[in-house]
Amino acid sequence: MRSWGLATLLVGSGAVAAAQPADVVATVAPAAPPAPAPAIGYGAMPGGLHVPSAETLPEGAVEVSALSGFGMRKTLLGPDHKMSRTIGTLAVAFAPTRLLTIGLSLDGRYDKHSGGAAGTAPMTDDGYVGDPHLLVRAAKPFGNVKLGGQLGVWVPGKDAPSIAVKAVSVDLRGIATLAAGPGQLSLDAGFRLDNSAKSVDSPSRLSVQDRVSLGVSDYSAVVMGAHLVFPAGKAFAGVEGSVDYFVGSDAPGAIIRAGVSGGYRITNQWSVLAFVEGAKVPGIKDSDVMRNEVPLIPYEPVVTGGLALQARFGGPAGSGLIVNAHPTEITVIETAELGGDVVDETGKPVVGAKVHVTLKNVSKVGNTDDKGHYTIDKLPIGKTVGGNTVLDDTAAAVSVEVEGKKPASTTLTLAKGPNAVAKLSLEPLLPPGQLRAVVRSLVTGKPLGGATVTIEPGGVKATSGADGTFSVDLAPGSYKIKVTSPGLAEQELDVTIDPNGVAIKNIELHR
Repeated sequence: MRSWGLATLLVGSGAVAAAQPADVVATVAPAAPPAPAPAIGYGAMPGGLHVPSAETLPEGAVEVSALSGFGMRKTLLGPDHKMSRTIGTLAVAFAPTRLLTIGLSLDGRYDKHSGGAAGTAPMTDDGYVGDPHLLVRAAKPFGNVKLGGQLGVWVPGKDAPSIAVKAVSVDLRGIATLAAGPGQLSLDAGFRLDNSAKSVDSPSRLSVQDRVSLGVSDYSAVVMGAHLVFPAGKAFAGVEGSVDYFVGSDAPGAIIRAGVSGGYRITNQWSVLAFVEGAKVPGIKDSDVMRNEVPLIPYEPVVTGGLALQARFGGPAGSGLIVNAHPTEITVIETAELGGDVVDETGKPVVGAKVHVTLKNVSKVGNTDDKGHYTIDKLPIGKTVGGNTVLDDTAAAVSVEVEGKKPASTTLTLAKGPNAVAKLSLEPLLPPGQLRAVVRSLVTGKPLGGATVTIEPGGVKATSGADGTFSVDLAPGSYKIKVTSPGLAEQELDVTIDPNGVAIKNIELHR
């Protein structure tokens, strides 16, 4: 049996602690309390009995696991044949980054055979086997689905701890993990290029018992499986099914497995697990036993059970990957900061100028310091929900005013973080002038009272008196005047206002 070591399923420790900057507001929808970390599988990495999950350990974390178990099978080599298997695994995994985890597992087992194979005298046989396994997994979330890939390298040997380099075997798997009601479902599929039979120098000299127990294979295999885990406070329960479908000339049938597991987090660092797994392996013909030509594949016990213990060290404080029974979305408010300088017409800093920043949903005010500089921060410009960022309030209008100066303004599009505003220069505020005018009828020559006067730019309005006159104070500059009166044609004219000057106009309206 190759993957009983996969049953180092354990509840991980801690919970993800995501530190938010002080100027970021996060809101969490109502949800059930967070569940324990997901099951830790073969190689001390997240996953099930045989199916890895598209998850990695927290960056900098080290996971260590130890497992011991026992399995049984009867009648594999004959009606009186019995095989018992004692298993043990030591595994360690490390996450150099949040997207990558590397695991190393040292797997050992002791098989004991009793009873006679078909057509042979009763006999007993036993033996040890030990193999190292290296796993490299990369995984990343994409919205509500996590996707990843895993490379496995297996260096088999006949007797622990010996290895056979020429028998190095590799498998490559694609992995997907997604929410499934209150649980989490992981799926994997891949291919194992199996050279493990090359670790046997003379297969014909092996006893049938050794051929069954070596765990090597003459055949590569397509591998696939599914693992569903349900969290429950500090505990979890998992179910799993997996298949190894052998390929090649005269390949035997597939190995089909099903298992259940349950774990409990004792402390934030230590966890325990119990598991039971069943396996259906290809049958062996009596004629193959008689000729000592039992196909070389990794025969497994009908049922295997065991216990595991695990600890996690390092990584972020209180680290652990949360599997939430009721996943919630976290909303993070994205903010911007802007800053710039205000000077006068000579280029000197303007001190104490009031700066207004206006967005669609918010406005803020700041002041220039003794160097004419201003900074306005914590401007909300959008949000991130479930890893997706939308910036929908980035158009900013900036205006500056100070006594004795003309106001100045500019616009810009904000990005997250600091934003630089172009330097604003304030011109002197000129003394006002005045427009005086009289409105008459061109037909009668008489003054027109109640005529409406509109002055642009600025939208200033005035109404002529009974004597047809009106007066308006205006800042120096050029203006366009529009005059209307019921029953008469509209009249437009241009006027220039000088500082401290008075512009006088006669306005005549005709039909």
